[in-house]
Order: sequence, then C-alpha cells, then structure tokens
Amino acid sequence: MFGIMVASSGVFALSSWNVPISRRVYYVITTLTTIIAALSYFAQASGHASTFNCITVRDEHEHLPDTFHDVCRQVYWARYVDWALTTPLLILNLSLVGGIDGAHTLMAIVANVIMILTGLFSAFGQTGTSQKWGWYTISCISYLFVVWHVALHGTRMVASKGAGVRKLFSSLALFTFILWTLYPM
Repeated sequence: MFGIMVASSGVFALSSWNVPISRRVYYVITTLTTIIAALSYFAQASGHASTFNCITVRDEHEHLPDTFHDVCRQVYWARYVDWALTTPLLILNLSLVGGIDGAHTLMAIVANVIMILTGLFSAFGQTGTSQKWGWYTISCISYLFVVWHVALHGTRMVASKGAGVRKLFSSLALFTFILWTLYPM
C-alpha cells in the first residue's frame, strides 16, 4: 500500500502541472491525502505505528481460586492519525466541488476530527464498558453530522450548478460515505 500511495501521489502531482492554477487545489489536496496515507502505511509496515491495549480478565472457578490472565488487542494508532489528517482533506475537496459554504465545511471537518478521535478513544477503552460504548456512540453521532453538513448542504448547492458538477459531486459523496459507513465492519 505504501508503494501504491507514493505512486498515486506522483501521478496526482504530475497531473496538476497541466491544470490551470485556479483548479489545481483539487490535485494538491488529493496529493497531500495520498502522501499522508503513504506515511501511515510505511509506519505500520515498519512496526512503529501500533501499541497494545491490554486488560486483565478474571476467570472464576467453583472449587479453585480465581485466576487472572491478560488479553491484549493491537491498536494501529497511526491509522487514526492518518484519518485525522486525510479525511478532513477529503471533506474539503468534496466541499469545494459542491460549493459548500465555509461554515458548513468547517463544521463537517470538526465533526470528522471528533469522529476519528473518539473512535481512537473507543479503541483504547476497556471491552464491554460504558466508556468504550460512550466514545463509540459519540463517534457515530459525529459521523451523522459530517454526512448532514456535506451531503445535505452539498446536494442543495450543486442543484443550481450544471449536470456535470451535480453528477461528479453526487458520485464522489455517495462513494465516500458508503465506504466510510462500511469500513468499520
């Protein structure tokens, strides 16, 4: 994946040279997104991007003393750092394509960062606790705010633009939100 992301970054950067400066921002944002993702994949591949979240489990026995053992879950925290940087860039790109105003774009980006960070906090929470489920719930609600700010307002904004822009925004937004919805599964 590191190689694919580096190659993609090169393609986007080279492609931007043939685009008028007024439209180059889309290429720059996409290039930055793939560069950040490449760094994240390199960190994961080199083993410098994860840690273990361990909990102690108590095993109760009827005629013997209770025993304890640790259960550890590997958390790839670099993914969350990657997502906290790249998904706001994706939202910015969608917002620019859709002509979404700055207030809704900013709210979508902040809700997205909250979604990612609370997902990280949930990953480090203890299994089966209200703490873990609380962070997860906040993350899901934040996701709904992202969809609301981008999809609802973006659809309204592109309604007055040409069919090409409408189709591009709709297909990109739909693809993005379906992928983000299915990804945790």
